[in-house]
Amino acid sequence: MITVREIASLLEGDIVGNGELELLRVAKIEEAMPGDLTFLSNPKYEKYLGSTEATAVIIGRSVDLSKHSKLLPSLIQVADPYASFVVAIQKFNPQPALIPKGIHPTAVVHSSSVIGKNHAIGAHVVVGEKCVIGDNVTILPGTVIGNGVRIGDDCLIYSNVSVRESCIIGHRVIIQPGAVIGGDGFGFAPKKDGSYQKIPQLGIVVIEDDVEVGANTCIDRATMGETRIKHGTKLDNLVQIAHNVTVGEDVVMAGSSGIAGSTKVGNNVMIGGNAAITGHVTIADKVSIAGHSGVSKSLTKEGETYFGYPAKEAGRARRIEGALRQLPEFLVTIREMDNRLPKLEKVIQELKNHKGP
Repeated sequence: MITVREIASLLEGDIVGNGELELLRVAKIEEAMPGDLTFLSNPKYEKYLGSTEATAVIIGRSVDLSKHSKLLPSLIQVADPYASFVVAIQKFNPQPALIPKGIHPTAVVHSSSVIGKNHAIGAHVVVGEKCVIGDNVTILPGTVIGNGVRIGDDCLIYSNVSVRESCIIGHRVIIQPGAVIGGDGFGFAPKKDGSYQKIPQLGIVVIEDDVEVGANTCIDRATMGETRIKHGTKLDNLVQIAHNVTVGEDVVMAGSSGIAGSTKVGNNVMIGGNAAITGHVTIADKVSIAGHSGVSKSLTKEGETYFGYPAKEAGRARRIEGALRQLPEFLVTIREMDNRLPKLEKVIQELKNHKGP
């Protein structure tokens, strides 16, 4: 158990109420019970502040407590409730060791490879020739590390990941199960007979520090040079990054989104689920691309939001969508006008004939 005061000190928060109450668990605000710690970040959930049974709630400093007639025994005011709750979750649920330290007897590690201190390498892992793996690295069962791969410190690589030859992974990188780093780029040259000649994929993948790669995500090696995922970027499950793509710092890509070859994505870009970006284009910093959008050209306006197929500025896309929804009614009106037009023309002609020359 831990007290409200101890949690508040950890989060650098201010206590409103009783700081000596004991907390047992973390929970969602609408489901919390006595002994639970929860949080309020989204204003939509503020209605639960007066009804939740939680013992303590982490809230933002901007929440107006005078609007709530009933307050909990204890509140913890912080600058960022969501980030603070993540810290609290880790406090209540410390990450257990996934596998024992050391190298499992069934793992195959080439004698020319260098493995850092405090490592944990699971069953049936294969580490190829001349690899360099840093300190505090955990590699779970079934993963294959190709020849010449370099992996930094404090990395966590889950089961059945493939990191192909010569790729470089930075520090504190997490790679979820089934991901493929450095598979061949999709490069084929058409031949006169209609068949295709494979283009050798000679480059590598570079993943910088603090990147997370989702399950079954594929990051293709470059045709020449490198495919690069920059510092702090987070890729969801089933994301496709094609050859020679550069993804900037602190980018987030939701599941089933994809980027075609040689595209450059700026920093702090947000890409929604199932969005598709064509090849050889540039995406400016801080752009947001809504889910299911199709980007067919460069998006050069920093901080703009786009959606639709093809993707357009959000305001324009909303106007177009609004017009499309009214199209059936517009068609009825147009047909009525089309039917009335000959009658109107006949009346006009009769008036002209009546007046004479």
